[in-house]
Amino acid sequence: MNALDSFRLDGRVVVVTGGSAGLGAAAARALADAGAMVVVTGRRAEHLSIVAKEISGDSRVLDVADRAAVREVFADIAKEHGPLGVLVNNAGQAHQAELPEVSDEDWDRIVDVNLRGAFAATQAFVRHRVTGRSASVVNISSLAGAVGVRGQSAYTASKAGVEGLTRAAALDLARLDVRVNALAPGYFATDMPGEVLADEAATAALLRKVPQRRVADPAEIGPPVVFLASDASRFMTGAVLNFDGGYTAQ
Repeated sequence: MNALDSFRLDGRVVVVTGGSAGLGAAAARALADAGAMVVVTGRRAEHLSIVAKEISGDSRVLDVADRAAVREVFADIAKEHGPLGVLVNNAGQAHQAELPEVSDEDWDRIVDVNLRGAFAATQAFVRHRVTGRSASVVNISSLAGAVGVRGQSAYTASKAGVEGLTRAAALDLARLDVRVNALAPGYFATDMPGEVLADEAATAALLRKVPQRRVADPAEIGPPVVFLASDASRFMTGAVLNFDGGYTAQ
């Protein structure tokens, strides 16, 4: 196998949570370009169908905070498409509020989706994983997993948890030939940081913290996701790959 062939995902069944838009949809497109059969999951059926049609894949409505639903949906995907080769845990939520104003409901929902959802999906993936070859879990973290973000205490805590989960899961699953890595994006032009990016002054202040002085295009998430999903990263597990324009290098 040459270097470029190691990035191919032909014949692999891939599940992308939170795949209806933004980084999840961009990752799904890249994985499909690499040859994978991609199933996108999320809560918005209409958006999921559009992405699935675009990539000649499949879709399932799923709230990853519902552990019973996660088990059921992953079993259904494996039954229809065969053993699972790659999981991209991308489903995530954020809530802008300074710590004294964060409600119990806000905290619980963000942690349930961002952290517990990744845990539940990984458990379900392992039960239905492909055997006889390496499988891969790619957790989408955030620069907030490494640095504090004002007004995002629940989100920051959940992403730090995702990175801890990545390392622990890598140790537990290595004997099963399942690799677990995390990708920590910075600011991308998606809906999640939309409130900040809609404000010219706030955007300028943000870009002063990014050495590359720009916000990334969602399509840019695709290549590093393919790298972590594929045999190109075969000897890599338990790692967190920063992808943030240099933000966390400071």
